[in-house]
Amino acid sequence: MAPQTICAYTFHLEHIIPRSAGGNNSHDNRALSCWNCNSSKSNRVDGTDPDSGVAVSLFDPRKQVWSDHFKWDSSFTLILGTTACGRATVAQLDMNAYSQQVARPLWIASGYWP
Repeated sequence: MAPQTICAYTFHLEHIIPRSAGGNNSHDNRALSCWNCNSSKSNRVDGTDPDSGVAVSLFDPRKQVWSDHFKWDSSFTLILGTTACGRATVAQLDMNAYSQQVARPLWIASGYWP
């Protein structure tokens, strides 16, 4: 999760359900996504919960509430999945990529985050 205001690019308009999986171009099937999350998600609609090994649907920002599935660690550096959906989404989208972990403390120090 990154604030677009401090990234050096415009976020991608990503298909929640990819067109290749039957998704459409409607507003309800699109969400802004940072490059890292969008490229890691690719055309997937599910991922594997690392705790149970079970395949589950990825988080849908149009239908689900972020705080029901994720939380920040105490330093606001890591996103933690609190449900199977959250854990699978963190893993599949690589939401704690090294570059994100390096950037987040800088966002905090600059006053842009959280």
